[in-house]
Amino acid sequence: MNENDKQAVVRWYFKPVWIFIAILAIGPLALPLIWLSPALKRWHKIVVSIALVVITVWLLKATVDIYQNLLDQLSGLQ
Repeated sequence: MNENDKQAVVRWYFKPVWIFIAILAIGPLALPLIWLSPALKRWHKIVVSIALVVITVWLLKATVDIYQNLLDQLSGLQ
């Protein structure tokens, strides 16, 4: 099987453009799509997975901090 045949059997949802859209749309829920994709190399999968987990943890921490700040502001109004 040559390189052209390999690219011909890659389904549309495994193409990097659609994986990027899935990451933007559903975040860490796109991890199985990343790891099942034959279009990505192993080191791409590792780098994208680590980056996605780090960004997710950072966004969760920021959300908790904003919520705590909101509660502090609301308690100050009373």
